[in-house]
Amino acid sequence: MNKKWRLTAPFAVMFFLNVSLCAGVGSTRPHSPAPEKIRYFDTVFEKVDIRKDVVFGTSVNEKGEAENLKLDIYTPAGDEMTNRPVIVWIHGGGFTFGNDKSQKYITEMASRFARKGYVCLSLDYRLRKTPREDMKGTISDAVEDALKGLAWLRENSASLHVDASKIFIGGGSAGGILGSNLCFNSRPGDDNDKAGIIGFVNLWGSPGKSWGEISVDRHSPPTINVHGTEDQLVDYQNSVELVEKLTAAGVKNELVTIEGAGHTPFGHIDEFEKNITRFLFGILND
Repeated sequence: MNKKWRLTAPFAVMFFLNVSLCAGVGSTRPHSPAPEKIRYFDTVFEKVDIRKDVVFGTSVNEKGEAENLKLDIYTPAGDEMTNRPVIVWIHGGGFTFGNDKSQKYITEMASRFARKGYVCLSLDYRLRKTPREDMKGTISDAVEDALKGLAWLRENSASLHVDASKIFIGGGSAGGILGSNLCFNSRPGDDNDKAGIIGFVNLWGSPGKSWGEISVDRHSPPTINVHGTEDQLVDYQNSVELVEKLTAAGVKNELVTIEGAGHTPFGHIDEFEKNITRFLFGILND
């Protein structure tokens, strides 16, 4: 393991190496030189099919114009399984760009996890020219659009061959800030907006107080945070404080700390992908 890495929340990694865990996904590792690959843990599929720019809703943007919201769908090529878990990936971009959904870490994570057997979505949300002039409105609009994406996902779960009771949210940078507000904060009058969310992958996107207070309770989804200690855009301490809140509430969590890394540490993706894989696999087998 790279010496720059440390895991700062209690998480029994060795547990996932126990063959008994594999029973939860209908497969075990045989005692042979060539063990069978395990769906959702190993790379099982060679290729990924991608559908781009599927319209999932419409919102009125800051210019007062109707704006189509689009998503990309990543599915394992040739997969015949139904009722698959799904990961909704939310791009970053400071709430000013990113709706082309081409950010490398998002496209890479969506592709990698689709090859493990997940269905992955990458979705748009409303952006602004100067989002910090109205942070509350920026967040409110973005969360509303993410909820439209989740509603579309639930409505189309049968055709997507996914299990709408097994939804993971994954967000990076501004997408992590959006995901945090989506996964942790309640919205009055809508008790079903978090239905099916069973885990959150927060990539260097733990919000500070300027982006809204995060309310964590025992019903918050299990969360894995990945963050570099030298992040100059989103303070690493934000993730430390979020982990403290989650732990105090009794919520399963993990903090993957990348020593010396700045914002969007793509060069470490091979390492933190492994941590995320184990964390999500553990949730599916709880």
